[in-house]
Amino acid sequence: MSDERGMQGLASPPDEVIVCVDCGGRAHLLTQSSEDGNWYAGDVVAYRCSDCLDRWDIELPPVE
Repeated sequence: MSDERGMQGLASPPDEVIVCVDCGGRAHLLTQSSEDGNWYAGDVVAYRCSDCLDRWDIELPPVE
């Protein structure tokens, strides 16, 4: 973990599955957590829809 990354704070773990914005199908998380098992604000996670195969990238917000 770099100092810059840690200064942004922790984020809640992303959902394993989200609803695809394009087709309403199930988009599954592709990204793994960092080596320390944490998720950090500003991390970008990727999802792939199992129906239309679109990819979605989402930036994690800080825990409030």
